Amino acid sequence: MSATSHHQQDSSSTSSSAILAQGRTSTSSDRDSFSLRPTFMQKFKPPVATKFMQQILQNHLLHAVYHGEESQRLSKLIAEEIKTKLIELELGRYKYVVNVVMGENLGEGARMDSRCYWDPESDGSAQAFFSNDSLWCAAVAFAIFYY
Repeated sequence: MSATSHHQQDSSSTSSSAILAQGRTSTSSDRDSFSLRPTFMQKFKPPVATKFMQQILQNHLLHAVYHGEESQRLSKLIAEEIKTKLIELELGRYKYVVNVVMGENLGEGARMDSRCYWDPESDGSAQAFFSNDSLWCAAVAFAIFYY
């Protein structure tokens, strides 16, 4: 095999692996900087999310009164606002799941549990709770790093 044909084989295998899912080709710096885990600055930080989630619940529910149909609309609105705020963090390759549960505050107990099988070094969750005399609301956000 000549040196020229050997170089052509290497070149073709490199160019085929340089195409990204977004339809653009990567530069050598893209390939050199790819990492399986987020950097500290890119990492999901639960206290940051908990803080704005608590504020969103407070803003929407402080004077709210529980009504079945209205609460359904309100829980969707809150979930959407939390999801939008998570996306605005611009953490890169994270996918988000937001769950908002709302109920009438009748003094009864309620329990909500979650189980996840994930990478504790890069994935995370945040939660916030609000209640007033009429209703209660629990919000949970899951941030999963996409490899």
